[in-house]
Amino acid sequence: MPGIRTQRLVRRELAEQGYSLLRAREIDIDDDLRESWLSLSIDYADLPGDEYLPGGGKYRFRRYGRFRFLPTSGELTPLPHVDYFQSADINRVTGGIIRKFAPMLEGTFGNPFLRELIRFDFDQFPLSLEERQCVWEVQAHLIRVTASADERGHPTPEGIHRDGAEYVSVHLAERLNARGGDVSIYDDDKLLLASFRLEDIMDGYLFQDASLWHQASPISPIDAAHQAIRSILTFDYHLRSDH
Repeated sequence: MPGIRTQRLVRRELAEQGYSLLRAREIDIDDDLRESWLSLSIDYADLPGDEYLPGGGKYRFRRYGRFRFLPTSGELTPLPHVDYFQSADINRVTGGIIRKFAPMLEGTFGNPFLRELIRFDFDQFPLSLEERQCVWEVQAHLIRVTASADERGHPTPEGIHRDGAEYVSVHLAERLNARGGDVSIYDDDKLLLASFRLEDIMDGYLFQDASLWHQASPISPIDAAHQAIRSILTFDYHLRSDH
């Protein structure tokens, strides 16, 4: 039996509307995987700064890594670290440039919770049998955004954008003293379809990145005397049938 389960009909929602909001209370996680999640969450305290923020911002921190994923067996194999690139037509701020992000830690690659969550999210996608027999590349991103009384934190400084994958999943890893961070989903004409806020740890959403657009609003502190924090764990799923 899978270590992560839900009764919500995520696959049907993705097929019908292109996105699905999945609340933490709707997810059943085995106890041993919850322990692995606690281990993973420690990584967020030591993420290097994102050096590509507009205006010289200092509010976002991240690591990322890549896996080769075989859905037929569930096998996940770490891939060599490479620079990150998005085209300018899907990311108007940092698209079109090569970005050098810190690699994900070796222990994170082997974290059982992260690996099971990758498989769980993939299983929700409304894919054909042929697509499920192909090789996929999964890019995993650990991202923390902070804010203070002097500087708001922008989860998506690029505004409405795409990530350049077939499917994307986003899970809330941390939220402290934060106001804002509302997620908005748009259709291909950039007309608003839905807005919501991830509030509880493991609240998440999955969407067809190839047909939808998304963004998240800035965060600011509820208590101006303390820092605001909003962290996510996100996966980009790329079909790599040529591998």
